[in-house]
Amino acid sequence: MRDYPILTNVAPLDDYKLVLTFNDTEKRLYDFKPNLSHKFYACLSNINMFKAVSAVDGELEWASGQDFCPHTLYDNSELLQ
Repeated sequence: MRDYPILTNVAPLDDYKLVLTFNDTEKRLYDFKPNLSHKFYACLSNINMFKAVSAVDGELEWASGQDFCPHTLYDNSELLQ
């Protein structure tokens, strides 16, 4: 099983992208737009709801109740220089 760094911070952007910071100080960019077509995440197409995201115990959580797997975020994001 692969060891992943722990998500410590998230910064939402206006274009439904997320800047993710991990405990090893690595920063990555994740495009959340493709997920908005799924029923579970549809309400996050409201940008204000999308921006109500937090990193809680290594995972993403929204005020509206959605969450997202941190390993998927890491594997499908791009490294920021």
